[in-house]
Amino acid sequence: MILNQDGFDKNNKEEYNLGINLVNYLKAGNRVVGDPGEGLKQTLAALEEKRDNRSFSVTDWLTKDAELESQIAMTKAGIDGEEKLCDYLATLIKHDDKLEGLIAFASLSYKLEDNTKDYIPDTDTLLVYGRNILVVDAKNIKTKPGHPLQLIDGVIVDDRGKEVLEVHPSTHIWQKVMDDAGIQLDSIDGYVCIVNDVETEILRDDYWYECHTKLIHISELKSELEKWVENKSNSASLKMLTEIAKAQIKKDKEINFDVDAIKRQFNI
Repeated sequence: MILNQDGFDKNNKEEYNLGINLVNYLKAGNRVVGDPGEGLKQTLAALEEKRDNRSFSVTDWLTKDAELESQIAMTKAGIDGEEKLCDYLATLIKHDDKLEGLIAFASLSYKLEDNTKDYIPDTDTLLVYGRNILVVDAKNIKTKPGHPLQLIDGVIVDDRGKEVLEVHPSTHIWQKVMDDAGIQLDSIDGYVCIVNDVETEILRDDYWYECHTKLIHISELKSELEKWVENKSNSASLKMLTEIAKAQIKKDKEINFDVDAIKRQFNI
């Protein structure tokens, strides 16, 4: 991997320190940057605090809040999915020579001034290869062998046409982030990766190839990434990497807790 410093602002102390830390981290051989599932871990802590702080009289019979318990269970599954995805990415990058130069950023949340949503969109994992970006969102959902899934107009549906999960691309957000920073990308695309250990068939049509939420199973990730990096330059921009790192959710950085956003994310 070649790391150039074109456009990198050495006079900006915060950006300079972040860039230096990134370079040292990469020089140490690390290729997955950040804390997988950190956004969801903070969400989980808020959900569990809400559950544990429910008010009851000593004479009340304690009942479970089914909706809250469902949110907690789904959040835990989401954390597990993000962690497994990043663990596998670390293995792939380390042992697959074809993926040399690939860098993965975990747990990103970039607030835009003109964001029209009522919550801050987040990205599970963002892969960088040269000046190319691939957004990969993990979905830890149950699937069945012999029951193919298909992506139709932004919705994962099963072989009976029943909605499984709605997905949303965040590639447009990262395109704007790069544009605002004056960084020119060679390409940007996105995958939704089902993370489980069940053999899962994905039906692919014209929409699959055109959209930025290409549905894949984690067993396909290796071959998909090899195709994605093929014939691309792996000359990375320190300015670009630093701009992405600014959006990482840190353990000591609070995020907005939004129950409605959780429901949308997990289709609750």
